[in-house]
Amino acid sequence: EGIDIAVTYMRKLELEPDTYDEKFTVLTKGANTKVKDWILGQIGTSKEILEVGCGSGALAAKIALNGNDVLAIDKNSQMVNSARKNYPSKDNMKLVYQIGTITDLPADEVSKDVVVTTFMLSELRTFEQQIFLRNVWKILKSNGRIFIAAEFVPSGFWKLIFKIKRWWYKKKLRRLRLPSTSIVKWFYQYIEPLGFKMVTERKWRHGSIRAMELKKVEKNGKTEPGYYQPPQKRFKGLRSQLQIYKCIFTGQSDHFPIEPGIYKSGEPDRKSPIIVTVNYVFTYVKVMRALKSIDAWVLCVDSRGINVWCAARGSDFGNKQIIEAVEATGIDKITDRKTLILPQLSAGGVAAPLLSIESRGFPFRVLYGPVWAKYLPEFLKERPAKKPDKWKLAKFTSFHRLRAFITHTTFLLRKIFLWPTIALVLLFLGLSFIHPFWVGKFWRLGEIWLWIIITNGLITSMFPLSNFTRKFIFKGIFYGILNVLLLGGLTWVLHRSIYLILWNTIFYFWLAFFSTMSLSGYSMATSPGEIQEEYPTFRKIHLISLSIGLILAAIGFVFV
Repeated sequence: EGIDIAVTYMRKLELEPDTYDEKFTVLTKGANTKVKDWILGQIGTSKEILEVGCGSGALAAKIALNGNDVLAIDKNSQMVNSARKNYPSKDNMKLVYQIGTITDLPADEVSKDVVVTTFMLSELRTFEQQIFLRNVWKILKSNGRIFIAAEFVPSGFWKLIFKIKRWWYKKKLRRLRLPSTSIVKWFYQYIEPLGFKMVTERKWRHGSIRAMELKKVEKNGKTEPGYYQPPQKRFKGLRSQLQIYKCIFTGQSDHFPIEPGIYKSGEPDRKSPIIVTVNYVFTYVKVMRALKSIDAWVLCVDSRGINVWCAARGSDFGNKQIIEAVEATGIDKITDRKTLILPQLSAGGVAAPLLSIESRGFPFRVLYGPVWAKYLPEFLKERPAKKPDKWKLAKFTSFHRLRAFITHTTFLLRKIFLWPTIALVLLFLGLSFIHPFWVGKFWRLGEIWLWIIITNGLITSMFPLSNFTRKFIFKGIFYGILNVLLLGGLTWVLHRSIYLILWNTIFYFWLAFFSTMSLSGYSMATSPGEIQEEYPTFRKIHLISLSIGLILAAIGFVFV
């Protein structure tokens, strides 16, 4: 079962090119060699071959020794240098290594018999996989073949084991500050629309690793690969509404992606507008419902299932995502419109003037739509030269504060306080066997969760009171003081103990101070730049107040 772990952990192994093969083979328990042996047996001899993602060069060298003319590329210069050193081209071999990428394959059109790629597909995002397949189609000769080996999700019981192991190794990669590989989720759906036919397939490790042979198909004399459009996703009905609730009641902190690509609102034609949004299920449903079947193309970029605001604040909704979405979907081929209507909240991540520079011949200009999807019908109808305030101001209304209270509270309980609570429960269970005194302390853990809920209710309900400043440190101090008064009063009602209030005071303050900064992403009341500027000072206050607060609260917990 090790190979699914190994593919996830490839990013770590790639930092050490000279030992890559050895360590990858150990982690996969030799399954990677079985994959490569199968590919070698299928290729044959006397072929013009391109290997993409050649890694250490071991497979490229074996293919060349079989009498093939091999060009092996990798985007990692360290891996290319290691391949040249460990598997150099000899007198009887036709083997060249060079740096190359999937978007700029160093081969002429219709020049290769075979393309090979092993364990690279999981390093590509959804649109990148489609772009790669289209580029491969272009360089393959008629009836040319591509051999692909990649990580897939197995079925049945092994799917659960796969996900647990992948979660564990992704945590290790996060600690190392390395990006993880991606699960190849929708790949089979791309094969035929992009111009290929499945010839044969082999599976190892309960289906978590698969190798396949695809053949280039030229129907009706076409000279270009096709494009893929995902099936229309429902946005009405109970199931869609439950997906909305799932996003809200899990803190809107998990990735809930739909397949990125082109979707239809109504019956769009070449004159219909193009609405750009993210592939977060919550956002997709809201946008489609807001359009009310107006004829429009809806282009969902690959934001990894993150909402517009957070994706733009990070690196998941910017020029790169827009450019690859346009290239992968071919949306410019199905419309005469030359304007992409982007959500206003994406402006922080998109540098519109640079699109034509970063992508030569970029066919669209950018127009920012209203701040909320509900205004899209009016916006599309009126197309004002200047948007009214209600279309461009993201106000933190009572409705948004209520939703922020639910999502942020569930986020804190799930992501921050759940494991410490479980640890305390286990600790008290153990101590209860030593002395019955600890049995009476169990209910106090529930009181801590009540504090968290009340604190977030205080901040979100009273948020307009802090509009006197944009600095979240000052907001945090303000709500910290209010929280001391509120939770102190609650403690007096429950325990009638001034000493317990005093022991807990700093923890009460910290809880509101920390929650205020954590809530910053929900409120839109400040910019990422401002938060980044405040963060070093916030971190000092946070760590000091948390450390002192925990110690004093623990003393009060035990002795009062």
